[in-house]
Amino acid sequence: MPNAENPISLLENLLKHPGRVVHELQQKQASVLAGWLLLFGIVGIAIYAQSGGAQMWIAPVKLGLGTLLAVLICLPSLYIFTCLGGIDAQLRSVCGALFAAVCLSSILLIGFAPVAWIFSQSTDSIAFMGALHLLFWLIGIRFGLRLIDATGRFLGARSKGHLRIWSVIFILVCLQMTTTLRPIIAPSKTFLPTEKKFFLAHWLDSINGK
Repeated sequence: MPNAENPISLLENLLKHPGRVVHELQQKQASVLAGWLLLFGIVGIAIYAQSGGAQMWIAPVKLGLGTLLAVLICLPSLYIFTCLGGIDAQLRSVCGALFAAVCLSSILLIGFAPVAWIFSQSTDSIAFMGALHLLFWLIGIRFGLRLIDATGRFLGARSKGHLRIWSVIFILVCLQMTTTLRPIIAPSKTFLPTEKKFFLAHWLDSINGK
């Protein structure tokens, strides 16, 4: 990858030539690149989370922290599933692949940010805005998980099943994290919720206006 040490070049290649980034993540400077990817991913999520009003600073902090926690929680299982899938990869390569996926997802979310902002200024429906943000996140995470799948093929994975199972686990963890750190869209008197709740139950309560 030309100018591999340049962070801007890294982002540009992640969008245009992700295979180059995957290749560089197997080299000696993988740790530096992985650090940049994680940083850009968390900052990108925080930028997208600018929702205005009472959540102007709370939402970016919550989503940035939630993303970091989800990555740390799911990283050990990704390494295990990678090994079970027949991939002889180092831990730093697995970290880089996951960080690249998060970074790519956050870049796509930043692209959706103007659309989300328009709707946030024209509607007070928490359920609709939650569904819209969820749709954009699913699109972003889909491309991110495809990058992990491509990395697995590049490293000689014998089967896609292991990484697909892990992808489902990662999505569930992220969805539960948004509920654990609620509220993110609506204003609140407390920084974190006072009761535990499953994310599907939280969605139903939001739709019913509870």
